[in-house]
Amino acid sequence: MNTITHNPSSIAERANFIDILSDEFTGKKGFGVYAFLSVNDIENLYRHFLGKHMPARDFSRAFVRNF
Repeated sequence: MNTITHNPSSIAERANFIDILSDEFTGKKGFGVYAFLSVNDIENLYRHFLGKHMPARDFSRAFVRNF
């Protein structure tokens, strides 16, 4: 069995990213992120975000605008 361990700061950072992403979806599309993306899609998007070195708000705004 594989186990995944995360430190508390990475969990908080991921949760913050998802909150910001959901705010952007709600504001622009009328529904939160889970109405449009699966949990796996969000995890992949978070990994992509980590490589961009930009604020979560800017990344989320650009993603939702182009979605």
